Amino acid sequence: MAVVIVMAAVWLLYVVWRSPHRSDLATYGAFAVAVAALAGGWIAEARRRGKPRTPGRVVGSEDLDRTAGLLAEAVRKQWERAAGERGLTGADPIAISWGRPSLPLAGPAAAAAGSLRFAPLPGLTPADEAQLAEGQIADLHAVYGGLGSGRLVIAGPPGSGKSGAAVLLVLAALKHREQLPTADRAKVPVPVLFTAQDWDPRRRPVGDWLAGRLQETYPLFTGAAAAANAARLIAAGKIAVILDGLDEIAEELRPAALQALSEQASFRVVVLSRTAEMASAASRHGVLHGSAAIELRAVDAAQAATYLERVQLDPPAEGWRHLIERIRSMPESPLSKALDSPLTLTLIRDTYQSGDDTRELLDFCDTTQQGTSADQATEKITRHLLDRVLPAAYAPRHGQPPPPYDLQTAQNTLTKIATRMNQDGTRDLQWWRIPAWAPPVPRVVVTGLVAGVMAGLVAGFVAGLAGGLVAGLADPDDTSSPSPTLAWLDDRKCARAVGLAVGVVATLAVGLVAWGAAGLLGGLVFGLVAGLGLGLVARLVSSKVWPSSLAAGQLARQWHTPIRLMRFLDDARERNVLRTVGPAYQFRHARLQDRLAEATAEMTAVRATGGSSPGGLGAWMRG
Repeated sequence: MAVVIVMAAVWLLYVVWRSPHRSDLATYGAFAVAVAALAGGWIAEARRRGKPRTPGRVVGSEDLDRTAGLLAEAVRKQWERAAGERGLTGADPIAISWGRPSLPLAGPAAAAAGSLRFAPLPGLTPADEAQLAEGQIADLHAVYGGLGSGRLVIAGPPGSGKSGAAVLLVLAALKHREQLPTADRAKVPVPVLFTAQDWDPRRRPVGDWLAGRLQETYPLFTGAAAAANAARLIAAGKIAVILDGLDEIAEELRPAALQALSEQASFRVVVLSRTAEMASAASRHGVLHGSAAIELRAVDAAQAATYLERVQLDPPAEGWRHLIERIRSMPESPLSKALDSPLTLTLIRDTYQSGDDTRELLDFCDTTQQGTSADQATEKITRHLLDRVLPAAYAPRHGQPPPPYDLQTAQNTLTKIATRMNQDGTRDLQWWRIPAWAPPVPRVVVTGLVAGVMAGLVAGFVAGLAGGLVAGLADPDDTSSPSPTLAWLDDRKCARAVGLAVGVVATLAVGLVAWGAAGLLGGLVFGLVAGLGLGLVARLVSSKVWPSSLAAGQLARQWHTPIRLMRFLDDARERNVLRTVGPAYQFRHARLQDRLAEATAEMTAVRATGGSSPGGLGAWMRG
């Protein structure tokens, strides 16, 4: 394409030079210079995108190891950042242990350990049945890398730390891989962590789905040839898959997904799910054949108390001291039962930060226990902690400027988003799918108007030219870790390149045709207008950022949310309300998303009955 553009431009210059209308040469020369500069910007952008991200050919087998190494670096950056966001790499981690599952989830552990499907990874020994009986999170890598069947199920109740365990397993596997000699490193697959919620095993083989996720998540696999390389990595066993959120897909798909993995997965695979959902799938012949299963254990009262002591001042304030003593002295109380998971322990750590404000929690617990069962009281305490997330996140912080969004705006926006995500049955907030939340007709009209207006403005041509030249000078790292912000910026660059390409071709083609009918000056004018108009239309149509930005404006009018929605979402991430999973956002925990979505149902019920809202989430929403 670039060669065609250059040849066409040179040919036009030659024809004009030989033309008898030499007086028009300066005018058309200026036109040709502009076209050449525009083409140069597009060519530079194409070369930039083509060099690290879109290989010109499918790599040979000798290059697969290099590609795997680039992927390992991108995965490491991605999950190191995620581990920091989730507080998994701090000085005071929560001690999580695991043991045999409480419900039947997989086949015999002895069979999984004795399988000869996979040899232990270099530097590791075979995992035996005793290793599968119990252990700590730090022991998971030895089980993962030494298990003969190469298939592991990690289960646990909501909030037990399954996703955190998966992140730490990825980082441990990458660290082990990096420390090996080069020859052995090539034998160690790169672990990738994906959520399963968008996979329909009845319609898409697992290999195709994984290749699509690699292409969607990592810039390294942008382009058709690179997508083929992703498929080759999977087929060659250069990738190990950690599949989170099996319980998030439709109930009827879970057995089919496990069956598909059993039949199609030729790579090491780890599946994470809530215990009850995995047991339900297993009861309907949904078993990952050859797998071993472990279950994350609840944090006991003594461990919970010790953890809360470690994250407080020494000695703790009086309110914290009373709380810790209550947990230790009453291990079977609803409070201790509610604080038996990493989720609730981090919630109390983050939302009760001042010296004695935990007295309010103790008073709430004492009131809650009156006239309710232990399980009901435990659930009310958990919901109470979830209700405190947003007020704590958007409270003014000492020594820092006020939050850019007030609590009411944050509550309204996040509640609306959580409700819509639950309606869509998803845990991933992907900014490019936000346009589906608003009617498309206004966006189509606005896009047409903008293209029509801009087509007549030469300034727009200059701006597009400058933007193209700047993007050609960019030199991004092809192993950069995926994030929503990076995906946003990459989409803008890609749309700019498409617009420049279409604009150049349209300018040359229309200019050449119009020259014969309207003369040289007419060819210049018609070529510029057509190139600018069609280039801008192509840029808008090919962009995901443009419709998402327009949809954010629609939602701002309909839902009263911030018009710069991406800025709001990234601010929520910085406040630990959201987290990033590749190019998508997620709520800090699925329970928080569900709790926020409940607020809409509560308020709808209140309005329908004309009654008053109950306490908790509904109360602060109403305020």
